[in-house]
Amino acid sequence: MLKTAFLGGADAFGPGPGALAAGGLDIAAYCPAPGRGVLSLPAGAARASAEELFSEPGLQAAAISLPPGECFRAAQLALTRGLHVFCEPPFCRSTTELEELRGAAEKAGRVLFASQPWEHSPSCRALEKAITRGLAGEVTFALARLELAWPGPADWTASPEAWQAASLLLGAVRRPPAAVEARLTPGDSAAFHVHFGRGDGFIYLAGGAAKPRLRVSAAGSAGALELDGAALRLEPRGLPAEDLQLSDGAAPGEARPAWLKAELDRFRREIDGELPPGSGLRNARYCVKLLKNAAASAASHSAAIPL
Repeated sequence: MLKTAFLGGADAFGPGPGALAAGGLDIAAYCPAPGRGVLSLPAGAARASAEELFSEPGLQAAAISLPPGECFRAAQLALTRGLHVFCEPPFCRSTTELEELRGAAEKAGRVLFASQPWEHSPSCRALEKAITRGLAGEVTFALARLELAWPGPADWTASPEAWQAASLLLGAVRRPPAAVEARLTPGDSAAFHVHFGRGDGFIYLAGGAAKPRLRVSAAGSAGALELDGAALRLEPRGLPAEDLQLSDGAAPGEARPAWLKAELDRFRREIDGELPPGSGLRNARYCVKLLKNAAASAASHSAAIPL
């Protein structure tokens, strides 16, 4: 068990801080995030600030779930105090901030890890395997559509759901994005058109749906794939379509305890040197760039902003 400081709210990482213990983090002290629910943790372990929290003797790691600007400052402080950092994205607002955190982690010899637990859901694992096997060929069209059963956020580009959509889109296309155009309607919906040179990607986010829903489509030189909840449809070019019903599907913002544990296992493996340095930031740079430049595009009448 890693002796850990926790900074965040009751909804942190999806199932909340209680699920971190099952994944190997021993929460020795914590600092609650104002306005994000009541934490079911021992009152005696509460601390008043990040500075006080990260000064706790014997700490090995920090688990941080805060809005991007606050998360960046807290992660930077934790790294300078010699702690490994497990954080919930978005955890910074620019590539400059991301590189500052990378540099601080490298200087301290510590791991900076962004949690993406949905990757461990049966549905997302099946989609990832289908793309890796080349069932769509070179992907020239991809769509990540997330519908939320709650109002959309005031700032879409600071939301975990926007990061999730960007990560899913990048995982489908597997090429660096070249530019983005975006429309952002606070509290309602958001749409991104991402240019990939030889292909196009689209993100659509909407609040206030009847139920949460996650859909990912990818089409290319060898066929098409479509994930809708726990259903995966394979349409190989020239062959009959096949429908697979998986044991479970991921919803927007969802993070089951078992998926979170799998991410924490990755975190521990990187700490132990079993995974290459930086493994926990797999597509973080492009997610940060997409969200930052989407905000710039929306502020410029949806102009295309190069990445």
